[in-house]
Amino acid sequence: MALCVWCWFFGFPDPPEKYKSLPYTCQSPYSYKNKTFETKKDIWDEIELLCEENTKFTVGQNLYHIVPLFASVEMIIEDWMMTRIQEYNYTTRFNISLGELNNVSADMLDCFSIIDQEIQSAKKHEMSKNG
Repeated sequence: MALCVWCWFFGFPDPPEKYKSLPYTCQSPYSYKNKTFETKKDIWDEIELLCEENTKFTVGQNLYHIVPLFASVEMIIEDWMMTRIQEYNYTTRFNISLGELNNVSADMLDCFSIIDQEIQSAKKHEMSKNG
């Protein structure tokens, strides 16, 4: 979800053509060794390893810059993620109520928290680039 927020905010990175379909072999950004990615699960496994690393950046910012080095983000971002961002925008930008808090799923609230954190981080990053 965090990566999706950055792609929504800054646009989808354009990876090399060879990363747009599986299988392929490239250097792992985690181990720096050549690795064959045969399934989306292989990509997600690599992402999980990268998320475990402690960096000074948010998960979304870190993945936005690293994932295109070994995979196409379009292969892993799912429609439901973009839907959550739309729902988040409706509730925050247009002050549309989601209803009573008891009727909102924990998953949706978790997603909204991630989206908010990553948007704030993306805005901060954009401001630092533009002076």
